[in-house]
Amino acid sequence: MSVDKAFEEEFLREGTEVLKHVIPKMVQIWKQLGFPTAKIQERFRTAVSHHKELWDSMLEEEQNNKKKIVSTIDRLGRQHHQLCKELGTHYREFGDEIPLLEMEKLLQETLAGLNKEKEERMKSVRALFHEEDKLCARLNVDPCSLNRDRIPTSDQFNMLQELVNKHKMEVVTRQGQFVTMRDSIKNSMAELEMSARSSFEMDLLVSDPQSISLSDADMNKIKEIQQGLVSRIEKNKRKTADLWSVIETLWDRLNIEQDVRQILHMQNRGSAPSTITSLEKELARLEELKRQNIERFIHAVRQDLISWWDRCYVSDAERRNFTPFYAELYTEDLLELHEAQVERYKELHTTHKDIFQKVLHRENLWKRMEDIEARGRDPSRLFGNRGCALLQEEKERTKIMKELPRVEAQLTELLNNYERTHGHVLQINGQDYRQVVINQWVLYEEQKENEKLQRQRERADKLVEEAKGGAKPNTPMKRRLGTTAAIRTQMESPKAKQRKLLMPSTAPQQRMGPGRRILTEAMVNQLPPGTPSDHDASVMSTYSVFTETLQKARQAKCVNSTVLMESTPSSSRGNATPMTAPHRRSTRLAAGSTPTLTPQSARTHHPMFRRSKSHSIMPAPLTTKLTPARSTPKLAIHKRPFLL
Repeated sequence: MSVDKAFEEEFLREGTEVLKHVIPKMVQIWKQLGFPTAKIQERFRTAVSHHKELWDSMLEEEQNNKKKIVSTIDRLGRQHHQLCKELGTHYREFGDEIPLLEMEKLLQETLAGLNKEKEERMKSVRALFHEEDKLCARLNVDPCSLNRDRIPTSDQFNMLQELVNKHKMEVVTRQGQFVTMRDSIKNSMAELEMSARSSFEMDLLVSDPQSISLSDADMNKIKEIQQGLVSRIEKNKRKTADLWSVIETLWDRLNIEQDVRQILHMQNRGSAPSTITSLEKELARLEELKRQNIERFIHAVRQDLISWWDRCYVSDAERRNFTPFYAELYTEDLLELHEAQVERYKELHTTHKDIFQKVLHRENLWKRMEDIEARGRDPSRLFGNRGCALLQEEKERTKIMKELPRVEAQLTELLNNYERTHGHVLQINGQDYRQVVINQWVLYEEQKENEKLQRQRERADKLVEEAKGGAKPNTPMKRRLGTTAAIRTQMESPKAKQRKLLMPSTAPQQRMGPGRRILTEAMVNQLPPGTPSDHDASVMSTYSVFTETLQKARQAKCVNSTVLMESTPSSSRGNATPMTAPHRRSTRLAAGSTPTLTPQSARTHHPMFRRSKSHSIMPAPLTTKLTPARSTPKLAIHKRPFLL
């Protein structure tokens, strides 16, 4: 049995007990009073009716209380739903099993928390709305269209906050722009020597940046004022620069003293209206002097024109085409013609300054390269290499060879662009500079090739001259592995050379050098028909065979040699044996000979050898010119460092 059922039964039982106890007493009292039965029954019905009315009244009152509570719960529920919707929170659901009074209490507590949250949010929202109103007033824009009587949702609150932050940033930006433009306007007015001309300009100069209107219209108006003043300043600067340019040109042409120029420069700085007025007065004074000295002035303009011709690389033919340059009747019209010509080439140089600068740079590089080539042809530079001059020269050569093609490529591109834009070639000294560059390189290569051929001919001639005397060509000795500088110095010392001269040559026959081979072939070619000419290079390695060949050549009357005169038996010597071979730099020439004389006596008594400036034994020149059997350029294979 449930609790409610038991409570009802208990209530009915107690009610029944009350009635059982009360009704008999009431009936007894009525009987004692002598009420008839009908009267007792009437009174009983009245009591029952009264009792019923009492319970009905109580029931109605409780029903009314229930309705009131239900109505309150319904109202609180609607408020709860509205607040949750406004705050953007989740709506709390209450089950049907909860009693009405408990539900009413829960709703009241929930509504109290939501109202507190609403009040806090409305407080921040009202602050945002207030701040938005101030910012919109400064920016002169409309505020947001949110309902200010209702609390905004979370999305609306975030949107309002972002809008306020955006207005703040815009105000800060425009405020900085206002301060910058106001300072610029103040400086421009001071530079232009002017003051505010309207009430807006006066308010602009004295207003507080924190409170001034920053609307689009006001900012545009301030910007227009600033740009107008800046344009006036730029105009004054251009006018001042033009005045100074004309004045300085007139100063140079009229030979005005430097003291006068410096004083005027110090007194007229900037581009204020007063400065322009002063410069205009100076220009008028110089124009009057120009008219008074027209002849001298025209000569000065002509010198200026020559300088611009040089800068623009004007050809002589084009210069001669300007016939007023040679006129001798000095008038204002002649001066104007010259000045117009100067302005023409000045504008040409200014417009295409990059082309003329590249041409000048390329010409300087080419001149430096030619200077380096000229120094490279001087062999004396090898003996004065102090401070690593040769290394620096090679570095400079490498740098120029890298930079010159790059500059030429850039210059070619500029000239091609000029030709595409203007439809004709920009003449440099009356020629297409691109073809000039090509011709210079062709001439340079031809010159290098001619120099190479000249060096080969000189080497061949030197080898022939050495071969005529039987000397070995001065070929550098190859460095041996493991040979140090000290060993090479010891081998090349005078004592080592003397020991080498005194040492008899018993070595086997070695290969003949180029000089000996050329001399042999030359002597064989000079022999007349019938003379034995089947001499091999190997049989010419001894001095005896060498003198025998000379003897045959002398008999054939194709060679005159003092060696044969000394070695031939005479009346005083009888059948004396020929003198031994004199000492030379190579021991191969003395191989197979009997050392009967010392090297010093051999060099002293033998007339075929003499001492050169370098103290080396050189053969005396032959009286008959020998023609080598092979071509001389082939002999230039032997490298000679001093000729490279």
